[in-house]
Amino acid sequence: MSNPLLEVADIPALAALCKERGIKLVVDNTFSPMILSPIRLGADIVVHSLTKYINGTSDCVAGAVCASDEFIHKLTDINSGASMLLGAVLDSTRAASILKNLHSLHLRMRQHSENAMFLAEKLRELGLRVYYPGLPDHPQHELLTRLMNPGYGYGGMLAVDIGTLKDANQLMTRMQQEKVGYLAVSLGYFKTLFSAPGHSTSSEIPLDEREAMGLSEGLVRFSVGLDNNIDLSFERIKRCLADVGVI
Repeated sequence: MSNPLLEVADIPALAALCKERGIKLVVDNTFSPMILSPIRLGADIVVHSLTKYINGTSDCVAGAVCASDEFIHKLTDINSGASMLLGAVLDSTRAASILKNLHSLHLRMRQHSENAMFLAEKLRELGLRVYYPGLPDHPQHELLTRLMNPGYGYGGMLAVDIGTLKDANQLMTRMQQEKVGYLAVSLGYFKTLFSAPGHSTSSEIPLDEREAMGLSEGLVRFSVGLDNNIDLSFERIKRCLADVGVI
């Protein structure tokens, strides 16, 4: 699942192409843990930013590489392994903390997805352009529905095109003031986070390429949190949209 427009890759098709050419398929599954199982779909290597959904509390920086026993042992070989030589080894205390949080991942992903679907549908009803793979009009909705593991929804990430960078910035400021969540570039936190990818996580992409791919200056990316009352959260977002003059 791509960042920030949430396009969904056809992993089985990519796996078939890679196998024909004898190359490894690596999938970053940070946005969709539990939802997708890339190894089962044909990927050779799967990477996660544990900082995000898997840890879930935004209090660590960590990552994971998942692959065959042979591949992992090459990484950890004491004489020639990249993990050993470059020092990419997590300390035991942090690893134990992440493992503790991992046990609730299935429950959290369901709630993230349920809340994101609710907001995506409500925001679209307001006439906004919403990018969310759970919506039937998303270009890869049927593909993800076919590939996904049932029971975890379509993920907690969504994006909304507000129109202009000025309106996007004003909206995010108002949402933070109204306690919708926080203006931050991370994701997978229990509180809702929002950012403008064109001027943060995707700012390294040249402007003409951003325009070609449909990444507008006014795009706001949401990492939808675990809100117990998502109706209240939507009413706050709606009020902020009205304050900015978007609706």
